[in-house]
Amino acid sequence: MGSTYAEWNQKATQWLQSKMGRRARIGLLAATVVGYPIGSILINGPFVNLTFPRRYSIADLPPHLVPIADQEYGRFLERENRVPKDAVVSVHIQKTLATSSDETVASGSLGVRTGLRLAVPLYARFRNSEEALEYFRSQNEDGVEFLGEKVPVQWESETAKELADCYALSNNAYRFIFLRDLYAYDGYASLAQRSISWATWTTFSSIFTYWIHNSSRMMSGSAASFAVVYPILLGAAWYANKQWHLLYRYLTDIHADAEAARASFEHAEGGKEYYWKMLKRNRLMRDLKPSLWNQVTATGDIRAIATPIITRYDHLKDVNEEDDELKTVVSMDD
Repeated sequence: MGSTYAEWNQKATQWLQSKMGRRARIGLLAATVVGYPIGSILINGPFVNLTFPRRYSIADLPPHLVPIADQEYGRFLERENRVPKDAVVSVHIQKTLATSSDETVASGSLGVRTGLRLAVPLYARFRNSEEALEYFRSQNEDGVEFLGEKVPVQWESETAKELADCYALSNNAYRFIFLRDLYAYDGYASLAQRSISWATWTTFSSIFTYWIHNSSRMMSGSAASFAVVYPILLGAAWYANKQWHLLYRYLTDIHADAEAARASFEHAEGGKEYYWKMLKRNRLMRDLKPSLWNQVTATGDIRAIATPIITRYDHLKDVNEEDDELKTVVSMDD
């Protein structure tokens, strides 16, 4: 076994040090840097209309949501002084409940001409808690899928009614969601931030991989050392890229929430309702399925997501306090 490994390492090392081997090594490192950015930008940019329906199960918006989506789109254009051709968006609804997070899914960006594709959660179709309860009762007799777990629910119980109520939102909440999503995926960064970050971190990892492999006495330029150093530094670049994206997502989400909540008193109330019901829903799921304790906190937050729900709710409470002060001033003026 030892002699076989030594022979392989010697032959592979000789090949890596040849002209063809050096080209292959540089080609691999270069492909590492540009492969993901090119693919991501193509999928979420020029080909977004082709790839989005294949990545997510979507349908047209229900009739009762179309006027709200159109009004919020018009509000966004007016507030940002934009014209439709410079802020192309197509809004849909998901056909199924996502098992990872019951949130909007999106691809693309409002900041580029190829546009943005959005799909709000399936429960946006429900006009009231009775519709939600009837849907879940007919589609999920034994329970619902949540965060990869099957949560048992007795649909005739009071808990089931509370759970269904968490999936029924007011028009104010939908106004907040539609406007928030437009701000959350605006700008070139929405399309290219993760790609740029990946290219930056992998450029450093590739340079260090090449330098360490060639210059380090310990590595000695062997094929085995390259096979060890390359994935270790690539893993570090992947981790750094992931953390950088989570930071970007956090800052963007908080900004989008604030912009949507400040649009009107109704938007602020809708945002509070949306996140409060999300937290309550998660707590109910946690109580019904104790194994979810590892994924859901006691407050109803989901661990490891980019922007904690409780943070978003608390932030909107602060915005709402500002709105209450404004309401007092407005009432005095009247």
